[in-house]
Amino acid sequence: MLRSRFFFLLLATLLVGCITPHQPSLFSQNEAVCESRLSAYYKKVEHERDFKLPYHQDGRFPHLAFNRFSTSFVNELSDAPAKGQWLAYVAQKGKVQLETALTLVPTSAAENNLMMQCQKQLVEESIENPKFWSELEKNPPAVPTAYEHWKRILGVYPVASLVAEGQIEEEQERIKTDFGRTLTQPFRYGEAPSPMAQREVAKLLSEASKYSSLNWPLLTDSESAALLDRFSPFFLVETLSVDDIPGTLAFESRVFIDTQKPVLYRAVTYTRFHGKVLPQLNYALWFPARTAKSALDPYAGEFDAVNIRITLGEDGKPLILDSIHQCGCYHMVYALSPTLRFLERNDEKPIQNYLFPNTDEGRFEISLTAEEHMINAVHVIDNIAPDIELQAAALGETLVLSDSQGNNHTPFDEYGILNESLRGERWFLWPFGVRSPGAMRQYGQHAIAFIGERHFDDAFLLQTLLEQ
Repeated sequence: MLRSRFFFLLLATLLVGCITPHQPSLFSQNEAVCESRLSAYYKKVEHERDFKLPYHQDGRFPHLAFNRFSTSFVNELSDAPAKGQWLAYVAQKGKVQLETALTLVPTSAAENNLMMQCQKQLVEESIENPKFWSELEKNPPAVPTAYEHWKRILGVYPVASLVAEGQIEEEQERIKTDFGRTLTQPFRYGEAPSPMAQREVAKLLSEASKYSSLNWPLLTDSESAALLDRFSPFFLVETLSVDDIPGTLAFESRVFIDTQKPVLYRAVTYTRFHGKVLPQLNYALWFPARTAKSALDPYAGEFDAVNIRITLGEDGKPLILDSIHQCGCYHMVYALSPTLRFLERNDEKPIQNYLFPNTDEGRFEISLTAEEHMINAVHVIDNIAPDIELQAAALGETLVLSDSQGNNHTPFDEYGILNESLRGERWFLWPFGVRSPGAMRQYGQHAIAFIGERHFDDAFLLQTLLEQ
């Protein structure tokens, strides 16, 4: 009987597959060949992959890739300049997406070149293609949630959240009690000082926004690098063991942190804040481990990292500083302007702080405690040389690591999780729907609240936390 049912279900599945309508091409005959080539390749990647691509892939648009920021604009592209700027952004993400996939699931060199050419060709065809824009408007791409809702159902989330609310607040108060403590054996890490003056920052952002109908700064790669250089923070790290020495993600039979090469991973992203689009400067510092406080510490384990994000106002001055650990935990938000006020919320709040610094001639110094690498102070100091210099690296470099033989590996699995960093806390925090709580994960996969639902890369995140 079971065997008969199996074959019946198999036959039904095959019949459904046969009658499922084929997605009509959005492109003319020549471009449709390119579309088919890219689509077939991404299906192969999806079948074979044991990693997660950096952005969301929508099968209808194989030449593009999306994040939460880009999808927030789809219904607001009312004129040609806005469409052009948006398309250039998602096309660049599509290029990075394809390059990453080809590195990890390579084909022949000739086929690689063909697909890169196809991606460019489809982008050029899209700008004046009414079928493309109509499909995009009718059915906008949507980035999937990083939450697993079925866990919340099984874990009776409404009851679990009531129990957890007080514990989360207690943990936040514990962290706050360590604010301002003098660190033991601190070392100051940072990039070399930048000569860029504050007036130059303001001019750069003004010029970059001048021709954007979306009020979205059109930053070039060199301008982005200049901003990242200018505001690159110092890290004053309390150092009690090798776990507190920052390094670079590396691979040699397994992924590890090479503390002989201290690196600061960086990237520019954007946020939408009360009608404006503001640039965000992202900095990630990785450590070998979070040190165990006892033999059964559920929060300890291999690997740890702190992400600092500086949101610049329209005047080019830091407006908001927020941070998370690489697990998505411990979201802290610093309002840096007296014009900002935190909004009242019914769900889980981040750790909230007010700080009104003058960064015109200096840079932020982020103090990190030993073992937990928790922020315990934020100051502004002179733009000087650090004790130990950090080398700059693109945040995307964490996705593909090469070993000494030249072979490529990704440290993250098909869900964007670094499996070597799994924590014991996942066994009792699963009812909140966060995939593997405590584990390190790649950018774009950061669920940052147990109560409620928030993503670190949500386009409107800061707007839901602060009013101006």
